[in-house]
Amino acid sequence: MRKLLILLVLFIAVGIVNAQKPYVTNQYVYDLFQMNPAAAAYQKNCVSVNGFYQKQWFGTDLAPTTQIVSFQMPLESRLGSGTYVYNDRNGVIKELGLSQAFSYELLLHKNRRRFSTLTFGLAFLVEQSSIDQTGFQGSSIYDPIISGGVESGVGFNASSGILFKINNTHAGISATNIIPQNNPLYSSVNEPNNAMDFHVHLGGAYHVPGRDLILEPLVRYRRNVLTDSRLDLNMKLYMPTPNPDFATWGLLAYRHVTDENVGKANGFAVTAGIVYTNFSVGLEYQLGLTTAQVNYGSSYQLIVGYRICKDKSKGAIPCSKIRQNRRYNYNFVGY
Repeated sequence: MRKLLILLVLFIAVGIVNAQKPYVTNQYVYDLFQMNPAAAAYQKNCVSVNGFYQKQWFGTDLAPTTQIVSFQMPLESRLGSGTYVYNDRNGVIKELGLSQAFSYELLLHKNRRRFSTLTFGLAFLVEQSSIDQTGFQGSSIYDPIISGGVESGVGFNASSGILFKINNTHAGISATNIIPQNNPLYSSVNEPNNAMDFHVHLGGAYHVPGRDLILEPLVRYRRNVLTDSRLDLNMKLYMPTPNPDFATWGLLAYRHVTDENVGKANGFAVTAGIVYTNFSVGLEYQLGLTTAQVNYGSSYQLIVGYRICKDKSKGAIPCSKIRQNRRYNYNFVGY
């Protein structure tokens, strides 16, 4: 109980700090710990590696492009680790970052039919940002702030979260970008005054009775203190085949901005992929529904993943079978 109170106080204390410059990848539906560090190594029996390549506006010079590599692993029965590296380019602005998350899980209750846990997480981020002004020839005549060279700066940030699980259902709350802006590249008083993001999410994994179908719904509400709010609806599906080494999977995602009355649609995404033993690959099509997104086109994302499980299982969907945690002796379905 004393550990529980200490971790809870730590989470609250970190969460009330002012913050600026939000950055949260939309890959949380594949790697939940990127939004909530308490989800680092959510699946305690497996080590997983995921890679993402996102490209927008084909045929446009300096179009937004993002690459992410993430790695999750259990450090021991209660402690988990999640790491990701990202490289983001948007026009002449580039960002390279490294984030490390740790999670600590407490067992609250268990019996033969039900178990519940509470997990705390904390993550730290280091990023290097740069602005290439070499193409702004002659601009310094009209704007003395423009140097005509490449300016860069390094900053750091943090996030924290709590995750509550009952069997295969989980709910969580997290705060991202909770440290005030400290990158000298954005120290000007003319920079926009951003604030931390708060996230509330609910999801789970369910094997449809009598069907070779596994559903993983995930709902997220994000609130930025000073700017906007958004509601995300996601449904991931896994479909086994007669060959236990091969399966198909997909994702349906909807993004809704909730700032004005009932809000408006912001985007839609569809993903289709395959799983062969421990390797998975998928292609996501993101359809932007705002006026700017419709005019400039949508984006595509390639997702690849690889996992290694402690029981050395090589089936395409290890989560289709109920497994048992040897230490806690409770059943669960991983995802």
